[in-house]
Amino acid sequence: MRPFLLALCGAALLTFSACGKKADVKTQVSELEKAFQTAPAGTPVQAGRPASNPAPLADANAWVALALSAVRTNDFAGGVISLQAVQRMPVLTTEQLISVQRAMEAMTADLLVRASKGDAKAKADLAAIERTRSQ
Repeated sequence: MRPFLLALCGAALLTFSACGKKADVKTQVSELEKAFQTAPAGTPVQAGRPASNPAPLADANAWVALALSAVRTNDFAGGVISLQAVQRMPVLTTEQLISVQRAMEAMTADLLVRASKGDAKAKADLAAIERTRSQ
């Protein structure tokens, strides 16, 4: 598992360092918050059609609130894992889905940078995220 994690970290570092614009966690989390606050009811799309049941959107908002709470306590693993659940929900607008993806990327990039500097918590957080992806 360790060689795979190191390869994943290396690939992610190369990917994120190649980007001209650094993905700032605070900025992306702010954008995520805006995307889920400003979306009017009825705008979620499901396979190109408006969603008929608003309950899944409420679930998405609850997961996003959980992710935002985790980020505020510097629990990036919890934030990413919560957003993974949101990402699988079929009721998101395009803007919301993009915001979720960018926030996850920013948190993961931050963890990768900290892990590359020897931060044991960041390494453990990356391992926790990896475990959820392999389930």
